[in-house]
Amino acid sequence: MEQTIEQTTEQTSVQKKGRPPKAPRVKHKSKSRRTFGAFLYGLVHYNTGTTPRVWELDLFRGALMLFVTLDHVVNFGFMLGFFDFRTPEMIWFADNVLRPYLNSSFRVGIQPFGLFIFSFLSGISCSLAKSSLKRSIKMVILCAVYMGVFALLHVLMPNVVTSYYIFNIINVLTICILLWQFFELIKCPDWIRTLLGLVIGAVGLTYYYSFFVRGNSNITNDLVSLLVYNRHALDIVQNFEPLFPHMGFFLLGGVLGKMLYADKKTKTKSEVCIKPLLPLATMGKNSLVTYLFLPVIILGSIFIIEKIVWFFI
Repeated sequence: MEQTIEQTTEQTSVQKKGRPPKAPRVKHKSKSRRTFGAFLYGLVHYNTGTTPRVWELDLFRGALMLFVTLDHVVNFGFMLGFFDFRTPEMIWFADNVLRPYLNSSFRVGIQPFGLFIFSFLSGISCSLAKSSLKRSIKMVILCAVYMGVFALLHVLMPNVVTSYYIFNIINVLTICILLWQFFELIKCPDWIRTLLGLVIGAVGLTYYYSFFVRGNSNITNDLVSLLVYNRHALDIVQNFEPLFPHMGFFLLGGVLGKMLYADKKTKTKSEVCIKPLLPLATMGKNSLVTYLFLPVIILGSIFIIEKIVWFFI
């Protein structure tokens, strides 16, 4: 018996000594890193998913984002003094092209309609989203960060950013997406969404006409003033865009998207975006990133050229 125990002990010790070494642990990249890398990859590449995108929507949004970006560059370029050119050619360009556009009635009139179209296209895109809840959470976080940064800029640059609060298309789209998500949860019929969109659109356009054409849109309540175009809202917030009629266009776009793109496929002959239009479609795919960061990149480049490579201009 004792011999058996000794033999078993010896065998166990031999097994321990002869055990092969453990394989080294493989360090896997965290999910957040993979997600961030995919995000960066998606900024410069268009078709990154398994199914083709509805590229005509991205193309239209990209065209709008290009116009908005150039408009912001001109507006903030003069506001920040970035267009202090030295050569006669650039001075002529600033005085005869950029400044007349900035002060033109064309700019004042076309801006709202560009945002109306963008809200309509955003509604179509929202109806195509696989997860409206995920998009809602992203928009709420983005809106909160955006407003926080804006308030910080007011503290740092009170002469340029004159208010703590901002209520523009980012805020409007966030509320619209949350409302759409609520309608999806309660299974709201499309005819109610359509009727609500028509009413909101009509009310918003009526106040648009009263404010921009007749100039008599008078509202004194702070909360109500965020709903429609009026002078009081422009006094209490900066870069103001009202909920009405943008929300109406968003709802109508969402209903149309559910009917027109029920199969979530493009309605053009080509399933994929043609190569010459890929940069514009990529801007539309990443419309919010384009809206927030592309003007900053362009203005920063202008600042570097003007201050460091000043002899070129």
